[in-house]
Amino acid sequence: MGVPDGAPDNGGGGSGRPPPSVVVLKSGRVRAFQDVADAFQDNCRVHVQQLYMLDGNSSPGPAREQLQVAFQSARVLVAVGQPAIEVVSGMRAHIVYALVPDPPAGVIGTNSIADPRAVFRALALLQPAIRRIGVVYSPRAGARVQLARLAARTMGIELVERMVQSGPEAIRAMNAMVGGGSELGTSVTVLPPNPNVHGADVGPLAIDAMWIGADPQLIDTQVTHFLMEMQLKWKVPVLTCTRQQVLSGALLAVDWSPEAVGRHLAWQVNHLLDDPDHLDPVMRDHPTSSPDVVINAQTARRLGISLDQVRGLPGWKIYE
Repeated sequence: MGVPDGAPDNGGGGSGRPPPSVVVLKSGRVRAFQDVADAFQDNCRVHVQQLYMLDGNSSPGPAREQLQVAFQSARVLVAVGQPAIEVVSGMRAHIVYALVPDPPAGVIGTNSIADPRAVFRALALLQPAIRRIGVVYSPRAGARVQLARLAARTMGIELVERMVQSGPEAIRAMNAMVGGGSELGTSVTVLPPNPNVHGADVGPLAIDAMWIGADPQLIDTQVTHFLMEMQLKWKVPVLTCTRQQVLSGALLAVDWSPEAVGRHLAWQVNHLLDDPDHLDPVMRDHPTSSPDVVINAQTARRLGISLDQVRGLPGWKIYE
């Protein structure tokens, strides 16, 4: 795991400046993390210091000392990304998160991920004939998969599920779902749209689309690369949880922009600074605006999917 290395890039808390009330720790030099942090800083009413979490073990020096001083003086620590929340959890300051798929219980924050129902509705508008969606997930994403089950049942969609423990196992499961192998044996669970009919354990099945939700245990470079290859080779649309994955080649995601996340996060922290004993009004973990449906136009063309029916619709963003 990376360690916080104290590399400042905004509001660096130089000599003569007051110690920061809020420290933002970013998990890495990722554009989405930076956009969230900048929008947050623009809307937070107190002095903010941004720090990076870097991989490796650099020698002790002023940067590391600066990080320790910042952490000790901060009233609020904002963790951007899953690795950052795992580093700051347990520290004495108030902890707030952003873009953390699996946040600690009882911690407030903001994510960009829309409810699975919104993803399935967008897909139904784009491809009404799709009825069977593959779902590969780890135990850490179990709660979100349960939401997907409820949404699928109300929409007449059948989920073909497989719970796995690692990225390589996820790749084998997805490969079997699209007919590329028989690794699954009898361990794929089919959840029919009728809630009165129990799922059955069956062998590899054809699917119409693949949905990969926000799963910190599975989403890595290897899995993402396989998803993009599988999508084009087998003509199976890939539904993901963020626009960053759509820019990488996935067909569709429904999410909030990093800027919207940063603004909502600032609203939460401003309230926390004013009234830390009454946080119920800011427990909502996503912006109050409607999310965007984000489409990769090149992928749609390669899959033979027309976008004519969705062009110009409010909230639909098509990346050409």
